[in-house]
Amino acid sequence: MFSEEHYTNMDFSNQVIEEMELNRKKFTHCRFIGADFSDVSICYHCEFDNCNFSSAILSSVHFKNCIFLNCRFRFANLFAVNFDGCKMIGSSLMDTDCSLVSITDGDWSYTEMRFLEFDKQMIERVNFTGSDFTGTSFIRCILSECNFTDIITHNLSFRHSDIRTSHLGLDQNSLLSIDFQNTKVDLQQCILLAEAIGATYSP
Repeated sequence: MFSEEHYTNMDFSNQVIEEMELNRKKFTHCRFIGADFSDVSICYHCEFDNCNFSSAILSSVHFKNCIFLNCRFRFANLFAVNFDGCKMIGSSLMDTDCSLVSITDGDWSYTEMRFLEFDKQMIERVNFTGSDFTGTSFIRCILSECNFTDIITHNLSFRHSDIRTSHLGLDQNSLLSIDFQNTKVDLQQCILLAEAIGATYSP
């Protein structure tokens, strides 16, 4: 189906992507709206620049070392997708199904992740610098060695999750807007939270 190495301004909307593997392909300003990736088992070293995956079926695809720059995934089905070593810079995952999504070793800086729900999932070594987590819930998750510097935290929840070893590069107001109920934190994180609470109640 994809015999060329680079595709620009192509429309693959509502098509069934009949490729078991996608390797080293580049797509620029392409549309995959409603496309069905059910036949794709692995996609590696591919680059998607300003592509639209709205309502696409991506469930169970393994994306290895792929790049998604300013891509849109609204209403996409990401059930059990594995993002391994991927860059998702500037992309939007709002209104997606992230059930059982696995994210490891990636750069997800400045990504829109508003109102997403993660439950009992493990996310490891991911850079979320500057990303928008408004209304996002991590419930009973393990967030290991992740970077949450300068993220948007309004109504963000880490309830019952383990964030030890992750970096909270946040100001005091941002820290206090997060739900840390029954969250496991390390000593450094505990000190940051104590300082933020202390500054709030100081005369």
